[in-house]
Amino acid sequence: MKNQITRRKFLVSGGAAVGAVAAAAGKNPQNGVRAEKRPADPFLGTGGAPFTAGAPCLQAPGETSMGVSWAVSGLSKGEVEYADNPGFAGAKRVKGGGYGLVPIDVSALQVRLTGLKPATKYWYRTITTPFTDYRNIYDAKLGSPVVSPVHTFTTLGASAAGGFCVINDTHAQWKSFAMTVRKLKEISPAAIVWNGDATNTTQDKATAVEIFLNPPVEDADWSADVPVFFESGNHDFRGSWISKKEEVVLPRDPSERRGDQWDLKWNFAVRLGEMALIGMDTGEDKPDAHPKWFGLANFESYRKAQTAWLEEQFARPEIAAAKFKIVFCHIPLFAAPDSSAYPHDGVKIDPQDYAYWSRECNALWGPVLNRAGVNLVVCGHQHRFRFDEPDKDRSWAQVVGGGPDLARAAQGGFPTVVEGRVEDGRLRLVVHDVSSGRIAFDKLI
Repeated sequence: MKNQITRRKFLVSGGAAVGAVAAAAGKNPQNGVRAEKRPADPFLGTGGAPFTAGAPCLQAPGETSMGVSWAVSGLSKGEVEYADNPGFAGAKRVKGGGYGLVPIDVSALQVRLTGLKPATKYWYRTITTPFTDYRNIYDAKLGSPVVSPVHTFTTLGASAAGGFCVINDTHAQWKSFAMTVRKLKEISPAAIVWNGDATNTTQDKATAVEIFLNPPVEDADWSADVPVFFESGNHDFRGSWISKKEEVVLPRDPSERRGDQWDLKWNFAVRLGEMALIGMDTGEDKPDAHPKWFGLANFESYRKAQTAWLEEQFARPEIAAAKFKIVFCHIPLFAAPDSSAYPHDGVKIDPQDYAYWSRECNALWGPVLNRAGVNLVVCGHQHRFRFDEPDKDRSWAQVVGGGPDLARAAQGGFPTVVEGRVEDGRLRLVVHDVSSGRIAFDKLI
């Protein structure tokens, strides 16, 4: 109980709001440029202020598509140039958005590359051009383009190589986040799953841009060469701005799903070599009827819709044929009946005020996972590493990642990078304690 109270206090107070801090200092939160050099309305252009474009972040990876997002310090347009060779022979340039008007923005730009080849390495760079003046479209003025360094990515697919890494509950705690991304760069996996609670409560876009695209850490380019899947945690639904998070984090390519599944924009099911990676969204950790939601929650129907989608994914030949099937979701799907976590199941109004595990998701998804022969479920949420073996009712093991509070490292709450890879025909699971550099867990599944 003491540890859970500590977690609650941490979540309320943790993660300073960069916009407020920057405003107090009279500086732009992204690059330290003093705000008075810019027009009062940033959509009028950058004025005489210096302009910067952040490192690209690879998002929503697929077998034939890849998303690229990056932070900008003022009104600008963006393109991505890419090729399947380092000399950029036959390179293509892709603008942001779909047909019609190309999006421009004052803080973040996004481009989705489509029509790519599976399991193929590409070289790419972003090209960002600021508008110094945009008071009238007929006489707007452009500044000099900013071209990023060349980066690479490799698309996914059944013939792709490499393993995955999972991070969770980073909560904008920058000291532990710096340790986490340093470990990711050291491992250099084929893909990263950010398994929820990247945020705390998001009231403005500047905070989301900092967290997802422009973190104040040395390795701010941590996702420029390794793509990131994002699955929401309960905190990633909190705040008056957060419903717009796809302006910063690209959802999946819409062509991956039917129109009636349009709102399942974060779920993914892809092959990475012998592994099938499936992402699910457990939603909030309280019942929809909880009074703190003021009628805003609609997660129960969301989970049911995902159940139908999940069954369809396991019926796809390429997913069904995978030797190893791994599911990712934020809130744990299992708690032992004799554990202290078991009563806090997210179904009833809980005096502890949040679920330790999701009984509803277990009831909806658990039978589907068993029928499909899922090997592993990777979760977060509890800010404490644990591993649950399969049992007579579950085909799947469950691993729960740790939390960002370094003060709790000695009590098992250390921040983790969960690594999975195929080794000698077995699925190897390694849990790294990034606070100490030790391996906390190593098992062949």
